[in-house]
Amino acid sequence: MTIPNLTEILALEKMVWEALVSGDAAIDGMLLDDQFLGVYETGFSDKAGHVGQLATGPTVARYSISEARLITPHTGLAMLCYRADYLRTGRKDAEAMYVSSLWQQFAGKWRNIFSQDTSVGPNKPV
Repeated sequence: MTIPNLTEILALEKMVWEALVSGDAAIDGMLLDDQFLGVYETGFSDKAGHVGQLATGPTVARYSISEARLITPHTGLAMLCYRADYLRTGRKDAEAMYVSSLWQQFAGKWRNIFSQDTSVGPNKPV
């Protein structure tokens, strides 16, 4: 197991976002661990729920990531925290959220095991 750097984990996180932009459920599923848990405004989601959102195609038209920082609490674990500004497919108003995304290394491969999204409040710029 290795201690990752910000560039490495950010590249993996961007692959998840790119899967949402392209509608590629296979890539999304490859990056998420079977035990994945997502915590969202709408409630909890598992891997099937996250991947399933792509069944009808892309869900995000564009995105950008900023303010990224990495916490490595233990070898083989990496918590990526960042701000995401994005536009959902079919919408005209952009949104923003802060994301905490936990990655764990299994047999030399990194998998996303947890993600929590926190919407940027109405008093904060998007």
